[in-house]
Amino acid sequence: MSDEDAAVASEENSAVADQEEPVEALTLEQRQDELKNSRWNVFLWLGIAVLMFSFALFPMPFSADYDDFGNSAEKDIGFVWGPSLPGDDLFDASMNLDVTATSPPQYSDILIEAYALKVDNCQQNLAEFTVIAKNGTDHAYQHQIMDKTPITGQEYTFEFSLDPGQYCIIVQYVYLNGSVYNAAEDIALDEDQVIDLAVSGKVWSSQTIGGLFGILCLSLSAFAFIGAQKHGAHIKKILEDGDESTETKVLASVSSARIAAGPSGPPGAGPSGPPPSAGPSGPPPADEPSSSEPAPVATDAVYEPAENGYFFKKLPDGTYDQTVYVQNADGTYAPHQG
Repeated sequence: MSDEDAAVASEENSAVADQEEPVEALTLEQRQDELKNSRWNVFLWLGIAVLMFSFALFPMPFSADYDDFGNSAEKDIGFVWGPSLPGDDLFDASMNLDVTATSPPQYSDILIEAYALKVDNCQQNLAEFTVIAKNGTDHAYQHQIMDKTPITGQEYTFEFSLDPGQYCIIVQYVYLNGSVYNAAEDIALDEDQVIDLAVSGKVWSSQTIGGLFGILCLSLSAFAFIGAQKHGAHIKKILEDGDESTETKVLASVSSARIAAGPSGPPGAGPSGPPPSAGPSGPPPADEPSSSEPAPVATDAVYEPAENGYFFKKLPDGTYDQTVYVQNADGTYAPHQG
């Protein structure tokens, strides 16, 4: 098979496929219903997207107080949920610890450290988990330490990214060598001096799920908006073409009715009896025309006025031309251009 034959066969197959493909034809009422549904979908998905984004941006707050007996501020923050896989990844839940050095020890070698430990029971001995956290070998046990001496009343922020699970947080004062500051062992501490710090935290457990669902709903709202724009364009086109279509339909219906009905009434009654039998007694004179010649028949068409300034052409045989005519300024008639 040559290239030309292949091209012809391809065009024939495309033509057949186009003929077999159903053509969607919706009425004006159906288009209006589709437009209304599309607009409702736009607002529906947009509202759900706003709720999802609000849900994602709303954190779970908590706070913890400093305990003189344990020389730290500990808190069971509960279960952190999300779609994250084990390890540090994009879908981890964010947690911020805002630590205020209310009354820190007055030593230059004092720092603040914070832990986020993935354990089910915060009442157990957490020393072994803090060692793992300091080594940094497991993402489930995290440790951070500030790099400067705390100033009284100053606030410091620690940022963690957590996998799903139950977590405990620990915040405490430590020396540069890593040992925990113990107020009971500080002989230089005045009796009326209190060591203290305040912890307030926020966990965004729903930021990943809420953000993903929010983006999905926002995309669906955008698709619904595009659909509404298409339906609106179709409705506008139908309405813009509606005058000509209605005029054409009216003229066609009037023309069809006129043609189907024919003349408005039956022909007038002829003579009531046969023609008189008495005629000329002899042949007609040579110079007079013969009475046997047929009477002249009208050959000109008649234009009958219709509604809205249109005319219908009545042919000499009594039938009507299906073309609609209009009268020009010079009195002549021309077919109406739809």
